[in-house]
Amino acid sequence: MQPSQPAATSVQVTVPGFKFKMVEKNVCFYEVVVNSRDGKKWELEKRFKDFDTLHQALKRVFSNIPDLPSKSLWTLSEAAQIERRREQLEKYMQLLVGRPDILNSEVMRMFLQIENFAPDAVVNPPKLLQEISSFVLGVRDFKYEVEKGLLFVGISDMNPASRIDSYLTNMKLPWEKDLNITIVTVGALECYVQTDASEYKFDKLWTKTFPSQVICLDWESKSCRIAVGMDDGKVEIMTVASELNYMKFNEVLNAKIHAARVMGVYIDNIKGFLYSVGEDQKFIVTDIASGQMMATIPTGTAPLTYLLVEKETKRAFIANKANTVYIYDITPVPPTLIHTLPLNCRGAIRGLDFDTGKNYLFTACFEDGIIGVHDLERPGREKYAKPIASLQGKPKARFLTWSSGRNEIYVGNEDGTITVWNAKKGVQIYVIASHNEDITYMKFFEGRNLLLVGGKDRKLKFWQIPQEWRDRRLEEEEEKEVEVMRATQNMVNIQKQREKAAFDSDEDDLAGWSK
Repeated sequence: MQPSQPAATSVQVTVPGFKFKMVEKNVCFYEVVVNSRDGKKWELEKRFKDFDTLHQALKRVFSNIPDLPSKSLWTLSEAAQIERRREQLEKYMQLLVGRPDILNSEVMRMFLQIENFAPDAVVNPPKLLQEISSFVLGVRDFKYEVEKGLLFVGISDMNPASRIDSYLTNMKLPWEKDLNITIVTVGALECYVQTDASEYKFDKLWTKTFPSQVICLDWESKSCRIAVGMDDGKVEIMTVASELNYMKFNEVLNAKIHAARVMGVYIDNIKGFLYSVGEDQKFIVTDIASGQMMATIPTGTAPLTYLLVEKETKRAFIANKANTVYIYDITPVPPTLIHTLPLNCRGAIRGLDFDTGKNYLFTACFEDGIIGVHDLERPGREKYAKPIASLQGKPKARFLTWSSGRNEIYVGNEDGTITVWNAKKGVQIYVIASHNEDITYMKFFEGRNLLLVGGKDRKLKFWQIPQEWRDRRLEEEEEKEVEVMRATQNMVNIQKQREKAAFDSDEDDLAGWSK
């Protein structure tokens, strides 16, 4: 899962020369030559401002892109200066096409005109199947049960100024009577039923409003219960009537469980317990029927950010804002701490996912964008957990989801993009420009190649991920080429080591002779 050092790409780019043309005035054009893997070759002419336009477009989507040769205050006129810039542009382009995510982007494909000359070199892009944009507030969380065609969406007012104004409006003062209180919606839970499975069309059944932001949800299918964690520390659980086609709901719990924002909820239907974490640094177990707190576990001084429960082995993974993951066994009451896992990243952990087959834990840090992969080994050996990959993603990562069937990591970012990682190669393979604002929640559905994404921009999108990004034959050819490159590099390294050893031996002989 470590990034491969050699890279084989579907196209190669050189900038072999330049020429002047009269376009209102004498203008320098750089010759760009593109060679595809199948032997196709084409030439383009680009001005420096074309490269600059490309660079600015890439900066808006990608991180860690190479530097473009600097602009000059005056037009370059001397051949030596233009030649130096040509060399820099060639190196710049070669670094760009060495990045699969950049090469596969629409802006790069248009710049190099790949689709016109070598369409086989282009990846199959994700397809937007459906978009729900009727929400009056930003999407915070959702739960989609494919078999029942049931969709729950938690929405919230994410504008700080208007949210504070709404909280003040909703505040009950001592002299106010209950009859005259005006409630302004700050959060809501909406229930939808699927009407067309092939096109992902939905009808809204009902909306439940709240005077506080909805932060997180959990849906328990067998008991038909939905839990809603809120900004004010409250949790509300409702039973949705399946016998009435989910048209009605009944409240079974409404309690202020945390002293601060609730960041994660999980319903255990067998025990009848609610597990929750909050920014008050507490991990709390509550009996749903009685509302009684069964256990309150302090976790430290950092606010908690995420709760992920692995049902098969009854483990809870709890992340915080201080790059730490706590692993609990939730079989006993109170749950017992199995292991504390510090991560090699900075700031809050905003994304967690787990592969039950491989026992891999995936994490995404917000501040530096580091994507971590840890091998937890088998249950009971969590204290021997070891990092197996650390990938440098885009800073301000907001969410992470994992596809075990495809071996791909999907990271939602604050700028509304989704970075797709090939976990086997450790490289970014595509960036989806999905939303105009923060990605807030994502879920990948195995078998359907469906990625469901919610955003702060009040939209929920259904993306169809291609069965294969590119023709498998071409992928295999590139992998073989990478292996050859690795073998060649290893031979070069071995030869250098031998030469160095021989040189060191000669030095020792000379030193002994002089003595």
